[in-house]
Amino acid sequence: MHKLSPLTFLAFMGLSLSVNAGEFGNRCTTGLTKGVIVNADCTINETFKGNTLCFGNAEAKQVFLDSKDKQKFVDKAAAFYPKVLNGSVK
Repeated sequence: MHKLSPLTFLAFMGLSLSVNAGEFGNRCTTGLTKGVIVNADCTINETFKGNTLCFGNAEAKQVFLDSKDKQKFVDKAAAFYPKVLNGSVK
């Protein structure tokens, strides 16, 4: 009899492991507002208007939570993000 690994078994049964996927390619939202690229695994996150925002650490998340205009905060990150995608910022 063949023995399946736990991950193979889950895949075989049609189940998947949850992987956090966030906005901005899992970059820290607070970092993007400051023009800095910080890769995040998105374990520290916040849902805002149906989107998962990732943060590099708890302090970065708190900066977002403390912001008076969260939409403006996200808009600032969104304005910088295309520069990350086109490679003009590293």
